[in-house]
Amino acid sequence: MKQLVLRNTLYEKIYRSLGVVCLVMVIVLIITGDRNEWAFWIQVIALLLLGLAFLSLNFGTLVNRLTAEKGRLTIRWYTKPGQITVEIHEIDDILADENSVRIILKSGRIIRLPTAMLEFEEKRAVRKFLKETTGF
Repeated sequence: MKQLVLRNTLYEKIYRSLGVVCLVMVIVLIITGDRNEWAFWIQVIALLLLGLAFLSLNFGTLVNRLTAEKGRLTIRWYTKPGQITVEIHEIDDILADENSVRIILKSGRIIRLPTAMLEFEEKRAVRKFLKETTGF
């Protein structure tokens, strides 16, 4: 199994800072709020869960991951909900430019992976990984 894991450092900093702000808001709410109200506890729980989601980078879904195993390419990209699994023999071509990598399937479907926010070395790593695993 070959795997490439990339983290977008800018998004990571933004999300982590939002998580810290939410947790600070929980502390301020606990200090200043009325603990006898039911709305107080709903706000505390909601902000605590939101802060944890931001700190964990949406429970790991904002981490880019390419995995090649047993003739299948599995893509988990921060702009795609869930993950996409493609048979490697179904790939017709792979095109790359400054802003994205496009995987063209034999069925005509195009899977676009935006790379504009990634560093140059990370863009190169994505292209190299796809070239090694697919042969394109």
